[in-house]
Amino acid sequence: MEFKSATTDGKWQSTLPDPTNQAALDGPNAPKQKLRQILTDILLSENLVVLCGLGTSLLVKGNDGQRLAPTMTDLWAAAEEMAGKKFEEIKTTVKYVKPPPGDDIELLLSQCQMSERFAPCKLVNDFVMKAEGTIVDKCRFVKGDTTLSSHESFLRKVGRRSTRLPRLKLFTTNYDLCFEIAASHVRFVAVDGFSHTQPQEFDGIHFSYDFVRRTQDGEAPDYIPNVFHFYKLHGSVDWELRGLQVFKATNPPKPLIIYPRYGKFESSYDQPFIEMMSRFQLSLRQPNTGLIIVGAGFNDHHITQPVLSAIRANVGLKAAFVSPSLKDAPKEPIANINSLIDKGDWRLTLVASTFEDLVSFLPDLIAETEEELHFQRVHAAGEKK
Repeated sequence: MEFKSATTDGKWQSTLPDPTNQAALDGPNAPKQKLRQILTDILLSENLVVLCGLGTSLLVKGNDGQRLAPTMTDLWAAAEEMAGKKFEEIKTTVKYVKPPPGDDIELLLSQCQMSERFAPCKLVNDFVMKAEGTIVDKCRFVKGDTTLSSHESFLRKVGRRSTRLPRLKLFTTNYDLCFEIAASHVRFVAVDGFSHTQPQEFDGIHFSYDFVRRTQDGEAPDYIPNVFHFYKLHGSVDWELRGLQVFKATNPPKPLIIYPRYGKFESSYDQPFIEMMSRFQLSLRQPNTGLIIVGAGFNDHHITQPVLSAIRANVGLKAAFVSPSLKDAPKEPIANINSLIDKGDWRLTLVASTFEDLVSFLPDLIAETEEELHFQRVHAAGEKK
C-alpha cells in the first residue's frame, strides 16, 4: 500500500518497511503507523460515512476462482454478444464513436437514449431493453453461499461502533447484494429504508428508526450493537417499482436501478434515489465526520460534486480515498484533492490500495462480543457437517 497526505509532505509513501532506514521501521513516524493512525482517527469520528464503488465487488470470486462481478468492459462484451450481427448497425444508427480510452457501454447507452428521444427506432429500443436485462443478469452474481470474507471483515471493522455514537452510514453505487448477504453472515442489521413487514416497502422514515433490546425486568432499553444504515444510491437488483411504491422482491424481471448512462444525474432526482442522495449530502455536512471512499471510479459527477463541496465547506470532515489507481489518476476529484494535500490540508489522504488490502490493514477498534464469537463457532460447526 502507498499513501499520500500532509503528514508525508505531499509525497507518496509505501507502508512496506525500508530495510535501509532503521528509524522508519518502528515508532509513530513509520509510514505504516502514520497511515494506521490516520484511518483510526477517521473510524473514531463521531459520524462515520463510507462510500463503496465497483472495486469492492471485483474481488468476489466463484468456486472456480474466477471473478464474478462484471466490469464495464465485461458489460460491453456482453452487450456486443447479445446484439450479434446487429451491433454495428446499432452503433451506426446512434452515431456512436469510440472514445480514446476505449469502448464505453455507458456512452453507447447514453447515445441510444438520446437517439430514442429524437428518432425512435425499434432496433435501438430492443437493444436497450435487452442490454439492460443483460446488465441485471451479470449483477445477480451473489448467492447465499458466496464467499464474502472481505465484506464481512469490513463490516466488523467499520460497523462495530459504540452505541452512544451515530450508526455507520454505508453508501454504495453497486447494484449487487454483497453487503446485504455479508451482513446476514455476520449478524449485522442493515437499516436500508425498507419495512420489516411483508411485502417490504420503501419509506425514508425507516432511516429514523433504530433497534433496542428490552429486558423483562423493566430496565430502560439498550441500543443493540452492530446496526448500520445502508443506502444504495443507484438502486438494487432486488428493488421493484409497483405503481408509485418501491418494494423488495426476489429476482424482479425489471429491477429499479439507474443504468450506466449519462442520464444518471437526472434519474437521481426520482424517488427513492433522491432520498438516498439527500441523505448522502447531509451526512457529509455533519461536524466531526469521517469519510472513507473505497473502490470508486469517480466518474459520477452527481456523487463527486457533493464530496468536493463538503471538503470545501466542512472543516470538520476527514476523508480517505482508496483505490489502486489513485497514484496516476489525473481526473477530478483526485486532481483537486492532490492539490489540497500539496497545500497542507491535513484532513485528506489518498491511499493506493485494493479493497481487500484495505480491509486487512484497517484496525479492529472494538473487540468481538461473546455473542459474535459464539455465532461464528456455531456457524463454522454447521458448515463442517
